[in-house]
Amino acid sequence: MSIERIKSTFRRLQWKLTLSYSAVTVSSLFVVVLILGYLFSMAFVPIDIYNRVLTPEAWFRVIAENSSHIWLPVMSQDPIDTRLVSALLQESDLSITDVNLIKIGDFQIQMGTDAQGSAFIVGPDGILLGFVDSNLVSQYAVGQPMDMGILPGLEKPLEAALNGEVDPERLFVTIEPHESFFMAVPILDETDQEVLGAAVIYIEHLPTADDIPTFLLTMVGWSVMILLLAAGVVGTIFGALTARGMVLRLRRVSQVTDAWSQGDFSEFIEDPVGDEISTLAVRLNHMAEQLQQFLKRSQAIAVSEERNRLARDLHDSAKQEALAASFHLGTALTLFERDPKSAKSHLVEADNLVDSVRVELTDLILELRPPFTNGTRFDETLNEYIIEWAHQTGIEAALNVDGYIDLPLEIKQAIYRILQEALANVTRHSSAEKVDVRLHFKDDAVEFCLRDDGVGFDIHQQYGGMGLDSMRERVESLKGEFSIDSDPGKGTEICIAIPVE
Repeated sequence: MSIERIKSTFRRLQWKLTLSYSAVTVSSLFVVVLILGYLFSMAFVPIDIYNRVLTPEAWFRVIAENSSHIWLPVMSQDPIDTRLVSALLQESDLSITDVNLIKIGDFQIQMGTDAQGSAFIVGPDGILLGFVDSNLVSQYAVGQPMDMGILPGLEKPLEAALNGEVDPERLFVTIEPHESFFMAVPILDETDQEVLGAAVIYIEHLPTADDIPTFLLTMVGWSVMILLLAAGVVGTIFGALTARGMVLRLRRVSQVTDAWSQGDFSEFIEDPVGDEISTLAVRLNHMAEQLQQFLKRSQAIAVSEERNRLARDLHDSAKQEALAASFHLGTALTLFERDPKSAKSHLVEADNLVDSVRVELTDLILELRPPFTNGTRFDETLNEYIIEWAHQTGIEAALNVDGYIDLPLEIKQAIYRILQEALANVTRHSSAEKVDVRLHFKDDAVEFCLRDDGVGFDIHQQYGGMGLDSMRERVESLKGEFSIDSDPGKGTEICIAIPVE
């Protein structure tokens, strides 16, 4: 499918979703209009939002949010201009703004009224810097220490505010429940680390429902509740009906693709509806067919490469040794009559070569089909291999097993191959007399260590061959850890740790 056709398909899907959302909105508003028409024919029930009990946290948040940006520049001066403080206080009012009644994007409805009260600004040293609308102090009190007796219990909350306290419970004092109270609010710098002063807000009279026409508030409250309820109900029903069929179709797609992930390509997605999901199903089916063909080609290539590798291994090892053994046998036959002693040496050499061919073929068979695939326990398989290796090489070897859990096949194969390579290195390079192998099973990991008492080597120098690199790659492919410890004359230890899920 071309890019333009793909874009066109998704444009159609976008328009369908847009029309669906529009249908939900129109339906919801239609229901709201019908209900509001019925409500307008009835008497409104007054709702007084100010009769509820506001917590100290709510009052503290309102005062702090409305005053911090105003007083921060003034209180940051040194010295503080008390005339500017008084001017700002005269321009301000005790306007109490309630929380949003409704907010949709940038559209919001709030309720606000004026309260009767006083405000005082105190410096960090406790000096009164200014006040507004108060008969509690005279104008000559500005510049003097704040009189703690003007309000009952003022000393402790003011002291806490000047110390940077922001816990409303320690800064709020109720004089008459729901009627009069005061609070001390700290004025902090931009980093909220340094106290620049404090504001004392004294409220004498809270606004009530008499200040705002109750019918307006009632209408707004009912409208909000009806709008939310109608939109929720209609949207839920419409969404459920629309999405049910889509969910069933997508579930079918998921089931078939899960089968593909397991290598089962016997099923394909059938979706004759003809919309965008059907187009997706067709493309997925096409992808599955291509993947199936790719897997078949990959398997054929893998089989061919494995055959070539086996041919190379047989040609480079077993065939050459068998050919050499044939030459020795032929020479022995020629010399048998006139020089039996020389003929015997050739026969001995031929026997050694035949034994080497047997070992090479045995290793090749084990590589093609490891013995742990026959159902025997993995630790028993390792132990049998170690015993056989010790018998062939004459090197003492022992396996120590701690615990046992059944490992995944790829981990068994990695450990088995590493054991083969490590013991082969011991045979060829170490001149060791003893090998200790340890296999430790844990709940979430398996550890394997092999140590010999041979000549060792310097691990910091470059070494020929690919054996150690192959071991490391096997372990890292399984998200495990590989380590090697060796020094000249001190033997070699190889350890791996592989996580087990």
